[in-house]
Amino acid sequence: MIVAVDARPAAFPRRTGVGHYTRQLLRLLPRVDPETRYVAWYLHARALLGERVRLLDEAPPPNLGVRRTPFPSRWFERLSARLDLPRVEWFVRFDVLFAPNFVPPPTEARRLVLTVHDLAFRVLPETAPQATRAWLARLDRALRRASRVLVPSEATRRDLLERAPVAEEVVRVVPEGVDRAVFHPASPQEVAAVRRRFGVDGPYLLYLGGIEPRKNLPTLIRAFARLPRDLDVRLVVAGSWVAWNPEGVRDLEAALAGLPAEARARVVRTGYVADPDRRALLTGAEAFVFPSRYEGFGLPVLEAMACGTPVVTSNVSALPEVAGDAAILVDPLDEEALAQAVERVLRDGGLQQQLRALGLARAERFSWEETARRTAQVLHEA
Repeated sequence: MIVAVDARPAAFPRRTGVGHYTRQLLRLLPRVDPETRYVAWYLHARALLGERVRLLDEAPPPNLGVRRTPFPSRWFERLSARLDLPRVEWFVRFDVLFAPNFVPPPTEARRLVLTVHDLAFRVLPETAPQATRAWLARLDRALRRASRVLVPSEATRRDLLERAPVAEEVVRVVPEGVDRAVFHPASPQEVAAVRRRFGVDGPYLLYLGGIEPRKNLPTLIRAFARLPRDLDVRLVVAGSWVAWNPEGVRDLEAALAGLPAEARARVVRTGYVADPDRRALLTGAEAFVFPSRYEGFGLPVLEAMACGTPVVTSNVSALPEVAGDAAILVDPLDEEALAQAVERVLRDGGLQQQLRALGLARAERFSWEETARRTAQVLHEA
């Protein structure tokens, strides 16, 4: 069997959550399923000039091939949206097409497997202006045709069945994992170095993720401003804006502008952070605070737990399913409750230690190897 994987998300230089998901499966699917031939297909307009994109840090296994198409991404997207061309089978031969990022490239393939990571564009349409009618129509067409649809949580499965044209029998829940080679408690030297790099000179809370509306950063900013001054804590906001949803930056900046000058001076914005710095920032934080209004899974919560960091997160969508009893869960729309939960963690050393231990144990239950094994089973079903 030959499985073509739409590897475009993994080829982005600043990978989002979907990019990390795609990269982990490219790395592990060939290893857990050695009898199958996998081919990573992506666009690379400068390939004709000899430039290469490094999809994996290590040498690929022998049953993983790479197929680069020297075509500009922007042109490909425009043609895809308007003409449903060019088709991916023009560039690569396969038995099954795996699309890990919602909408597959144009194809007539009958054996199609796609991953729907969340339903934010339907559950919270006001936070997803990128969800144009054309994009939604393409997704709906793909869902009707798909042999199997992967979702990362039971919460996302329920949302998908309620809000999308998909048959229940084709949907499979395959949770994501934690890369414990990357996410584990960092050394004191690593933490000190990342503090110097970003100018964090005292105890701090950490938000790490995309700067987009559903992440609920204005509520986090206002909750931070409510904390008693004697705690003397900073808030580090780590992550970059997303081009398809610039309202997130606008909302964050408006919330910061509304803070008293003293509180605003204690907020540190780092921009995009690569994995080693993510690990160090997570390890050094007093707490990881993630008050998202909606998540299809919530991988940053598990990454924080794997680094031994206490977690305060939301009691909605997939986050309780992922966090279990290893985090403090709050209503993400209640900034007072959020501030109280954070203050409780900061003042109670025993609670901090309990959350660290519970979080480390919780993260051990999620591995990318298991994600790959279960994904390979679904590909064979297709």
